[in-house]
Amino acid sequence: MIEATFPLLGTAFVVLIVLPAFALLAKAGLVMLERDEVGGPLHGLNLRYVLLTGSSVLPLAWLLSAGLHQAETGKSALACLFDHDTAELCFEPGFFALVLSVAVLASSLGVIQRHRGVRSSSSEVAVALLRRVTRIVESDSGLTCLRHRVVVTDDRTFALGTHGWIKPRVFLGSAFASGLSDEMLASALGHEAEHVRALDPLRYLILQLALAVNPFGRFLLEPHAARWQAAREAHCDREAVIHGAAPLPLADAIVRAARPGVREAVALGARDTAVLKFRIGMLLAFAERAPARCCHQGPSAFPVAFVLLLIALLLPHQTGTAALDVLHTGAEHALTYFWR
Repeated sequence: MIEATFPLLGTAFVVLIVLPAFALLAKAGLVMLERDEVGGPLHGLNLRYVLLTGSSVLPLAWLLSAGLHQAETGKSALACLFDHDTAELCFEPGFFALVLSVAVLASSLGVIQRHRGVRSSSSEVAVALLRRVTRIVESDSGLTCLRHRVVVTDDRTFALGTHGWIKPRVFLGSAFASGLSDEMLASALGHEAEHVRALDPLRYLILQLALAVNPFGRFLLEPHAARWQAAREAHCDREAVIHGAAPLPLADAIVRAARPGVREAVALGARDTAVLKFRIGMLLAFAERAPARCCHQGPSAFPVAFVLLLIALLLPHQTGTAALDVLHTGAEHALTYFWR
């Protein structure tokens, strides 16, 4: 059997069957979580995020680690003995890991290219606005994390959003800010401060990459991803109010930012009318009764996701790679069957 059989057919099997199957399992879990009326729409955000991303990331991590493990040890006991009468000269698992890596990288390029930054401006208007923002940030203890992290742009199509995967910064459109009072601007910055604290640009990027590498399963998860993102924005509204933002000025700023032309993923406004109504209604309720945390929020999504990823990478080295051998022999048998 030619050496390219398993790398090519195995990768196709992963994309066409394995990843969609995991997406279906994740969808079942997401449906149950979203139907939990006790916790409300903002309940279980971290667990929902782990399901959305883990359904693609964890099986890919295991398969890549298993392929590299077999290539490193020079063994694929079941498959190579069956097809080549020896396990010593079997390079197919290494080629499979390489082809799978290339497929993942190719599907990720489009997502990464869409994440383009916004150019800062140094005009007189931008400098004056930056001084105004600095004054607001320094006078509000809830905005401490935004010191030296606010950038002004004269791009008239840009309102307010957070960029930067490792060290996020808040970008503020001068045209948008000119129509806001200081209280509205402070409340809007409070919303963005929650994105900065939680590294949401990185969080959103990982989610989009996880959907991109699963082209045949993403249609199962995209509605849940959209609902998660809407709930995440509402969560940031709530946290901003808890940290001192005024709910009514924040609602006004959200409506202004939601006007046509807003194009940022991690941003104040929302173009979905239903999401906008929910967020505004929630803030109007907060104006009458301030929100309060009733319970512990649970572990952050990043530590949980990191531990699960580490387990997926280490598991093939500890428990064996029998599942990869099944995939290997299945690809070989499929080619033999259709070649007849």
